[in-house]
Amino acid sequence: MQTTGMDPITRRRVWDIIEDAKRGRAIVLTTHSMEEADILSDRIAIMAKGKLRCIGTSIRLKSRFGTGYVANISFLGNTPGQTHNVYGSTPVYNPHLELVKQFFKDRLHVEPKEENKTFLTFTIPHNREELLANFFAELQDREKEFGILDTQLGLTTLEEVFLKIAQLAELESSSTEESLVTLNLLSGSSIQIPKGARFLGIPGTESSEHPRGLMVEVYWGQDDTGTLCISGHSPETDVPRNVRLTVNQARSRIGLYDVPVGFVIDSN
Repeated sequence: MQTTGMDPITRRRVWDIIEDAKRGRAIVLTTHSMEEADILSDRIAIMAKGKLRCIGTSIRLKSRFGTGYVANISFLGNTPGQTHNVYGSTPVYNPHLELVKQFFKDRLHVEPKEENKTFLTFTIPHNREELLANFFAELQDREKEFGILDTQLGLTTLEEVFLKIAQLAELESSSTEESLVTLNLLSGSSIQIPKGARFLGIPGTESSEHPRGLMVEVYWGQDDTGTLCISGHSPETDVPRNVRLTVNQARSRIGLYDVPVGFVIDSN
């Protein structure tokens, strides 16, 4: 079922019909809309690469596979200070925003995921959960000081859960297929790397200054078709001493177009 192309009123009516029809029955729906699945489903199953990857309630899936909690902070309109110039690149400055950003950084060690002059969004990892009760109690006590209009806290969206499941499936598939992609390094050189690999050693970088060579951490995302693609990488750093290099890793393999192949470093 797909109601994405419907206008909001018609879509809502279809959802109401399904809600009424499912009383005393078991109804199986298939949809690409995570919003639809979240609203209509008592239990949700996610498939990727032709396999059933997970099944559970919306809250359970968000808790298990989500990145944590999302906090949205709204502020009381514009405050005196530097205003945004729509014709230039002058940065927005709001002293209340800076105070709240520092408050989150000092107590939860998180930076804003999104921001504008009257709004901040933070993603809070699950491992900070035990700090949240006292944190938000203090934040509420200081709302006037921070110029806060409204605070909202919720779990990450089901859309993010689906993307993570799809990415894990893509990583699994890529490791099985052993396909290679080209990584363009900040230094200007290029290496080929196994699709989905996270930590890669760069062959041929051993020197007196870097006796064990250099490595990078690769960040992966997905394009519009759901295919795994490189979204960026860390600066080049020394390979840690606790990493055991084998003879095969120390030698430079040559891939397509005479581009060397990086070697995978175990994240453990």
